[in-house]
Amino acid sequence: MVRLHSLLFASVAALLLAGCDEVPDGTYQGYAEGEYVRVGPIDGGTIDTIAVARGDRVEKGALLFRLDTTAETAAAAQAEAQLAEAKTSLEDAQRELKRTEVLRAGGNVAQAILDTSRAQRDRAGSRMLAAAAAHDQAKWRLARREGHAPTSAIVQDVMFRPGEFAAASQPVISLLPPENIKVRFFVPEAELGRIRIGDRVTFACSGCPETLDGTIRFVAAQAEFTPPVIYSEQSKEKLVYMVEAIPAASPEALHPGQPVTVSIAGATEEGSGS
Repeated sequence: MVRLHSLLFASVAALLLAGCDEVPDGTYQGYAEGEYVRVGPIDGGTIDTIAVARGDRVEKGALLFRLDTTAETAAAAQAEAQLAEAKTSLEDAQRELKRTEVLRAGGNVAQAILDTSRAQRDRAGSRMLAAAAAHDQAKWRLARREGHAPTSAIVQDVMFRPGEFAAASQPVISLLPPENIKVRFFVPEAELGRIRIGDRVTFACSGCPETLDGTIRFVAAQAEFTPPVIYSEQSKEKLVYMVEAIPAASPEALHPGQPVTVSIAGATEEGSGS
């Protein structure tokens, strides 16, 4: 009798699990995913300023962090002074050349003196061009000490604090642009025929707007085993195809890792009418 009760309990439990795992036709389980943009310094250095905090919304071009600029600021100031000196020398050489040309036209100086004046003007011009290039280089090196947002985004993480050393290309700030938020879900091979790129889908999740929908943008060409995050007794051994859909509006309502139920628009009506 005890064994019979155990068998009945096991059977009822299995039926309950199967019933909980059933979903309407054309509905699939998935999760939100985000493609992060990680911003780091071009050159390594000590972090001087972190201009944002986790959760901040930043616009394109906003300052994210600044490295120590002591050496670069001094170099830029020196290059600016040298450029100013070179411009002054060129202006003096040009005035002297004009004066010499007037004297030569009146026959008051020899041609050799005019040629020397022109050569001095040309050398001054070359020095000015070199100083301008050095000045631009110094400003470029100074600008490389800052990190700016490449697009409007939400700050997801800050990996460094002021005083810490960040190596070249090492991420300091992690950003999540809203347009980089998507939903991944998994479709069994037998149902793959109903999925098309460009199809409209609706999303349902905890705290999501009721009207949240999107468009299928990618269907994997190769099958894979159902991932653990979509684990269920009925599907754990099935091969499925990954599909990605992009929210049409309010993508920030979805949070990476959040479970999402995806419904193919019109699939339920088609199934009930057959």
